[in-house]
Amino acid sequence: MTPGFIGTGTITSALVTGLCTSPHPPASIWVSPRNAQKAAKLETAFNAVRIGADNQDVLDHADVVILAVLPQDAKTILEPLRFRADQCVVTLLASTPLSQIHPLVAPADRTIRAVPLPSAEKHAGPIALYPGDPAAEALFQDLGTLIVAREESELDKLLIITSLMAPYYALLEAVVSWAVGVGVDPKNAADYTASMFRALSFLVEDREDGDLAAMVEECMTPGGLNETALEVLRARDAFAQVTAALRKVQTRVEGNQ
Repeated sequence: MTPGFIGTGTITSALVTGLCTSPHPPASIWVSPRNAQKAAKLETAFNAVRIGADNQDVLDHADVVILAVLPQDAKTILEPLRFRADQCVVTLLASTPLSQIHPLVAPADRTIRAVPLPSAEKHAGPIALYPGDPAAEALFQDLGTLIVAREESELDKLLIITSLMAPYYALLEAVVSWAVGVGVDPKNAADYTASMFRALSFLVEDREDGDLAAMVEECMTPGGLNETALEVLRARDAFAQVTAALRKVQTRVEGNQ
């Protein structure tokens, strides 16, 4: 498999880094020259990376094409390109349905939407796909947790969850700031907090029934510390604010479709 990236931004850099450091790295990866600095950095770091003379050169060498351009630039960038019928096209364009991508990449007819995160560089985090496809799944299998959506609308809902990345870091910042304020070393506070939340996430992934309500109850003892913390947050309706934030993002996303 030879992947080729049209667009060389942050997410392309993360995916290429993850692929090149995975247990099964591609023999060659072609990247667009559009962002010369990022492309040159990847070429210097990894022997497998090749910089195309232009986007068409990338296409001509790739059998799996990853579209990583801004949605508003897609038509201008993709319309002049000549895709092949045998190519698998993976689009990373946010909130852009497959129906808008198909005419831009014809005659290629295997088109898959993917939602990876920058953490793919570290072979961690979710990578949502729709529809499932052997080539796309093989490409991403070592870069994180593959989640194949049942329908395109489900993938759109999963995309909305990514809006909680900044709030999540803000939550960690609040926890660490409290710890530092009561005398904990900043690095120790950050490492402890990050490790704890990572471990809790592992437990969620391992639970076959996905019953988070049960996990809430299982980690509390009557009158215990977790019960006290949860009571304060519920009394202030903290979790309803998370739902409100997701609904606002959903309204914005669906308004752009």
